[in-house]
Amino acid sequence: MQDAILADSDAGSRAHVRGDNRLTAEDRIGIYARGYRQRLIECLESEYPLLHALAGPTAFQLFAQGYIAACPSRSYTLYAFGAGFADWLEASRPPGGAQDVGAIPAALARIERTMAEVHRAEGIERLPSRDYPGVAPAIAELLALAEPRLWWRPDSVRLLALPFDFSAMLAGGDPIPPRPEAMLLAVARAHYRVTCHPLEPWQFDWLVALPGDPAHAVPAEPRLAGWLPFAAAHGIIAGI
Repeated sequence: MQDAILADSDAGSRAHVRGDNRLTAEDRIGIYARGYRQRLIECLESEYPLLHALAGPTAFQLFAQGYIAACPSRSYTLYAFGAGFADWLEASRPPGGAQDVGAIPAALARIERTMAEVHRAEGIERLPSRDYPGVAPAIAELLALAEPRLWWRPDSVRLLALPFDFSAMLAGGDPIPPRPEAMLLAVARAHYRVTCHPLEPWQFDWLVALPGDPAHAVPAEPRLAGWLPFAAAHGIIAGI
């Protein structure tokens, strides 16, 4: 029965399942097979709400059904199931350039999957903070940022170079088609909240080169001084 449900095939059903004048053996297996796939589709809808809103329910169902057929779930956790959705969308889209309309679903799915990964990543929320006795927390944070520090990129940060600008959609969550312009993005978590931050090329390049291990933290370039407090406050970088 499990093999039949996973393969969505009713071949050999009558050898194992008893039918009657109301439901045949194939009908009975089909009920479970359809229910299983519908649950997988619902999981994808939950993990990719922006893509679902932008594409619409009919197109998203077609995306999901194609992905389920090509990449069946092979993990005990449904979190792992959607990991390859963006890659599959990119591989199966119509031929065309990086900024063709057909490339939008894969790019948006990549952002949403990255947000899910950042949500589960090892963050900085429990790192020890510097103590300033008698000083308000907000002032203490500013004092800490003003001190000479070495910087590193936490695991709860992902950097994306995208062919479309999704700023309007990410800001409001509305299904607004993106602009066909390159976008550099940092997806980061601070205080257990995941947010997306557009980057300038010089910020992106510095973050790419920044070590991911505090043992190899490096000082910041002088031109970054005005941006460091924002980056640190939003979990894009961490200092020691």
